[in-house]
Amino acid sequence: MRAVKYGVTRDYVRGLEVVLPTGEIVNFGGKVVKNSSGYAMKDLIVGSEGTLGIVTKAVLKLLPLPKKAISLLIPFPTLQQAIRTVPLIIKSKSIPTAVEFMEREVILDSEEYLGRKFPDHQADAYLLLKFDGNSTQEIEDYYDNVAKICLQQGAVDVLISDTDERNDSIWKARGAFLEAIKSSTTYMDEADVVVPRSLVNEMVEYTHALQKEVGVRIKTFGHAGDGNLHAYILKDDLSDEVWKERLSAVMDKMYAKARELDGQVSGEHGIGFAKRPYLKESLSPEIIKLMQGIKKVFDPNNILNPHKVCEN
Repeated sequence: MRAVKYGVTRDYVRGLEVVLPTGEIVNFGGKVVKNSSGYAMKDLIVGSEGTLGIVTKAVLKLLPLPKKAISLLIPFPTLQQAIRTVPLIIKSKSIPTAVEFMEREVILDSEEYLGRKFPDHQADAYLLLKFDGNSTQEIEDYYDNVAKICLQQGAVDVLISDTDERNDSIWKARGAFLEAIKSSTTYMDEADVVVPRSLVNEMVEYTHALQKEVGVRIKTFGHAGDGNLHAYILKDDLSDEVWKERLSAVMDKMYAKARELDGQVSGEHGIGFAKRPYLKESLSPEIIKLMQGIKKVFDPNNILNPHKVCEN
């Protein structure tokens, strides 16, 4: 969630100790800040999903915890208004730590699941922003401009959460969304496409419209600040045959739209087995061939997490 301000985990990995499929132990990277000594092997291991080696030690860069954090819960009349505000926030000089979006339906699911009321559930859609810094005054300077942007774009209100108790209440509810959605249906599947941040609004609106087009419920929330959309397709009372057909249709259309917007199959959860066909559609044959070649070099006997990511 904090990738908007701080970047992703990959950015904080300095070095890795890795056991290769051959049993050899190698070290990639280290404590140095800069390294141009050969290929970026460390980065190759990060994100390889256990197909190239087993990480047994990691050297990480750490940051001190911010002294103060304040969250803004901003209700909007419609999802479209909320999502279309995100690029304006990102373009402003007041970069939040996190920018999350959520719909009222998901909030209600979370309330029922946790047995606890959310601070507000009257609006159709919300942005949840987090700002941190060394003092309240510093943070207020950040969020004042963002609050004005949201109100100009039609926000109903700006609810400020400036205590640890209020912050915990909001973010615990946000953390329960996935389990809450699971409990609201018989079965579900997920896509976590990622698109350029300036186009996240178009991807969200397209996904929302798919519900009527395909005839299946889809609930969404995600990291609007980094373009990563989590879409949950719900089986409900559909028969297995109808569910399989409609799920396939949603996935095909979502991944096609992501490609159209210069996005990718997964922003967070990886490829594994199920997303292999979609990865091959989103990357050129030349890139897939290179990835398969790397796999063979590292794991000629195909013993590490076989048949995943990019294999034939």
